[in-house]
Amino acid sequence: MDSEVALQDLCSRVIQQLRQIRADLVHLTEKYLETHGFHDLPHFDIHGGSASMGSDSWMKMAMEERLLANITAYIKLERRLTQVIEEQAESLLQGEGDLHGGLQNLMEQVSSLRAQLEYLGTTIGVKMESDEGTDEFDGESGSMFERKVRGYHVLRELSMWAVRSVRDVRKLQREQKLANKTETPSEGSGQ
Repeated sequence: MDSEVALQDLCSRVIQQLRQIRADLVHLTEKYLETHGFHDLPHFDIHGGSASMGSDSWMKMAMEERLLANITAYIKLERRLTQVIEEQAESLLQGEGDLHGGLQNLMEQVSSLRAQLEYLGTTIGVKMESDEGTDEFDGESGSMFERKVRGYHVLRELSMWAVRSVRDVRKLQREQKLANKTETPSEGSGQ
């Protein structure tokens, strides 16, 4: 019973972290667009990316596969966000430090979230794979404009993953509650 409560509490904390990241991303993305002069442009389309996987494909995945996909996505996004922060530090003017600070704060949140998701995965028995070679991000290439757009894409993909992850962790939470409810009566009836 204690492990069930601990798992539910962990899921609740992860959901709260995701909601905070999502809320912070709304403001930070607006600030990013404004700082780089993109606020008058229509939102860029994001092509591809793990978060854009069709919902039918995603729904067919086992919960463990989804959680592993979430962890892998946040490992990649953490690395990409690091690159964005480095690129933005080079291009931002002195008066734009609040954007840089916001990006650094977001990076800390994503790192903490990734660690919590890994702990959640370990708790439910998901076999973690090595994260080497999981990032194909080439942050050194492209013009300054392309790097700014790429930074925006990282923020948008992180936003999409935050929404998807809340759904996945809620689903995991429900499945664990249901599994524990079905186990409890059979344990009690054997006594």
